[in-house]
Amino acid sequence: MNIYTSGVNYRNTPLEIREKLSLGGQEQRLLLEKLALLPHVSECIILSTCNRTEVYVYSESGEFENSSVEKLLCEFKNQDVFGFRKYFYNYKGVKAVKHLFKVACGLDSLVLGEDQILNQVKSAHELSMELGTSSSVMNRLFREAVTSAKRIKTDTAISKSPVSIGSLAVKLIEELADGELGNKSALIIGTGKMGTIALKNLASKGLHNIYVTNRTHGKAHTLSKEHSNVKAVDYDKRYSIIDRCDIVISCTSSPHYTITGDMLEKAVGGRRKRIFIDLAVPRDFDISIRDIEGVVYYDIDDLKSIAERNIGRRTGEAARAEDIINENVEEYERWYWFQGIMPIVKDIQKYTERIIDEKISYAISKLRAASEEEKEIVRASITGTVNEMLNKFVYSIREHADKEDVEAYFRCLGEVMKEN
Repeated sequence: MNIYTSGVNYRNTPLEIREKLSLGGQEQRLLLEKLALLPHVSECIILSTCNRTEVYVYSESGEFENSSVEKLLCEFKNQDVFGFRKYFYNYKGVKAVKHLFKVACGLDSLVLGEDQILNQVKSAHELSMELGTSSSVMNRLFREAVTSAKRIKTDTAISKSPVSIGSLAVKLIEELADGELGNKSALIIGTGKMGTIALKNLASKGLHNIYVTNRTHGKAHTLSKEHSNVKAVDYDKRYSIIDRCDIVISCTSSPHYTITGDMLEKAVGGRRKRIFIDLAVPRDFDISIRDIEGVVYYDIDDLKSIAERNIGRRTGEAARAEDIINENVEEYERWYWFQGIMPIVKDIQKYTERIIDEKISYAISKLRAASEEEKEIVRASITGTVNEMLNKFVYSIREHADKEDVEAYFRCLGEVMKEN
């Protein structure tokens, strides 16, 4: 299969590299347009999240090179491709397809089985369709990946009692505070899905006060109405609020820091312990805040050890999910290879349609006394019989044979068709 994947993720690429290759919404649009112009790129989709930046390509010619993605992405982000190349992984064919299926269902996530990635995969596909960079091959691939992920979530317990990055952050805070959160105050910066999950988990722990802020005020005020211990505050007042807080969590998509070292040092009075957890990529906190007395700093990569401790029974469910993925990948592979023999199938269709027309015309010419209704019954009967045979001996063959047998079968049919 001429399907390719190239990317970086949390498994083999540190945060300080991932954030340099992370793509915002507008950047994804611009890069997709550039990718589509690369030699031998027929279709392409970009998936960029806090834990990965990946490019998926279909090349009709099969002459595409993943190195061209590495080069374009690094140039687009003003980075040295030679210094970054060692972080990229590249897959082709079945490996690329299986990788996407694992990503979509959360098997390749930092938090095994997390739900957020499925929506991110859907959004990546929707953007490519909007821009016209995906067509039949990629559309089918991503739809099958989403369908497979939904089946896994239904048929296994991998997403039961879901754990997310936001909830892991709160678990880390509990450990650092020895479970004593009732007298603590927190500030949440960012009201996206991750920020909202973190807020709700903190609210359930009975914190004294939780402040929430965002550059736009609407969602923060909505969240404050849903929880008695949550207060919406103006974004410009975040530093003064931090002085009252023991915990600060930030997870925005801003290209700029939400907290800088010099401003924070001026804002906080006293040197009591404060926990800062940065869940954003690129990072929201200037890492120089680590040097401020009393600051305990964690970023998204620091949650790996907690995620590993929380796998538990999900490991067995992951094996069941792998079985489903393997089954669905085989189905997609059969569909893909069948597309390669569609020209022969279309020739067969044209041939049978011509034969049907000839036979119907001959049969009806002999039925001079038949009514139009009776003639239509004859037409429908002959057409239905031939179509049923065509479906059985042409279309259903892909469900009952491997790729080599299917190719040999249709190669023979192709030779027969040349004689007609």
